[in-house]
Amino acid sequence: MNESLTQKIRNDFDCIALNEQQGWNHNSHYHHFLLKQLTSKCKTILDIGCGTGEFSRLLAKRASRVIAIDLSPNMIEVAKEKSQQYPNIDFQVADVLQWDFPREEFDAIFSIATVHHLPVEKLLPNLKATLKPGGKLVILDLLEHESLRDILSDFIAVPVNWLFQAIKNRDIQLSPEAAEAMREHLLTDEYLTLSQAKEIYTTLLKKSKVRKHLFWRYSVVWEKPQRS
Repeated sequence: MNESLTQKIRNDFDCIALNEQQGWNHNSHYHHFLLKQLTSKCKTILDIGCGTGEFSRLLAKRASRVIAIDLSPNMIEVAKEKSQQYPNIDFQVADVLQWDFPREEFDAIFSIATVHHLPVEKLLPNLKATLKPGGKLVILDLLEHESLRDILSDFIAVPVNWLFQAIKNRDIQLSPEAAEAMREHLLTDEYLTLSQAKEIYTTLLKKSKVRKHLFWRYSVVWEKPQRS
């Protein structure tokens, strides 16, 4: 990834971290679905792009150890402050493309709304190698419209989104600084279509399950084969 783009993403999320308020969003809506992919308590889980650690804390209840990495120092600082009662989370400031992946270390790897910032074809071989046999890779990321069916789904997604925002976030007021940082960040975001996601993941991760979700997201679930 271009170094200037990496720096911009880091700066954007440094600003967002300092102004973020916890509430319902399109990512947290799917936390329950993601956690359901874990069939039992794990020894070690990797959380890529952990942000302020909301999902990392949920994982920490299901694992002996969670390594949670993020590009933004401010995100990690806030995550540590909010996670003091979870000593089994190891928060690290890191660029995942430069991270030293241990071999066959993790029972599960999760990533939420992060891989669209990354060259997926370069990242996936490292994720495959660092998973234990039988381990699971679970990705949730943003999706680009590509068909009339996607547009029609907005007739459901948009009003349901408004309803959830009104009910779940009625006491949350987004700061002007956070809103501006997010608007600025979204200018550089690029997302896969569902067809592109299926082609990439099913090619590189045999038998992976790729599906579309209502709130402009797709998920990938892949289990690394056991040794024969």
